[in-house]
Amino acid sequence: MAEWPELPKRKPLRAPRPEPKLASAGEMRRAIGRIMKRQMKSANESQYDVLVCIRSVDAARAVFEAVPVKGSALEYGNAVRAALFALTESYWDDDGEYTSKGLVGGVSSDVWSLLERQWALENPDMDKKEARNVLVTEMAKLSRLISEPPGETGETTIKIEAQGTSGTPYYLEIGFDVKSPREFDMLGKIYADQTCQILLWDELLALMSDDN
Repeated sequence: MAEWPELPKRKPLRAPRPEPKLASAGEMRRAIGRIMKRQMKSANESQYDVLVCIRSVDAARAVFEAVPVKGSALEYGNAVRAALFALTESYWDDDGEYTSKGLVGGVSSDVWSLLERQWALENPDMDKKEARNVLVTEMAKLSRLISEPPGETGETTIKIEAQGTSGTPYYLEIGFDVKSPREFDMLGKIYADQTCQILLWDELLALMSDDN
């Protein structure tokens, strides 16, 4: 009877190296610098609008480099993210408007993700499930009190401070997106810091006016 050949031994899989907590503004700057390098590499390898992509990442890098390196890692990172967000809102390249905004927005999004991970490392006990429960509860309360979005076009943002069952303070921003004279969406976001920089959870609630 033929014997099965012995299979080669497989090397055990290595566990992914845990992401380090950034201890200073300088370390955050280097981490954001690595994001810029990755984005520029992607821009150079783009299959279309290569020059537009390169110019947009260059614009993002110039904004990043102009932000003073001071404060804690998160404070500095939040300053960079705010500057990149402002650039995303204003940046326009008539050789490729969509592409240029997409690349700048991609840099801003990557920096935001880095900040969220850093915030989680600095606050390991934060309970996102509790945060979502607080947000849903406050939105449900508000939905029973209003029959139409605040303001004529729903631009008003309602800010609420709430506390979870653990005693943790949360900060909510609730806005409105009007679909029709009778229908509108309630857009809720919850943060763990008063500056509303690090988003814990967001929720969408579709509502209808009580008017017949």
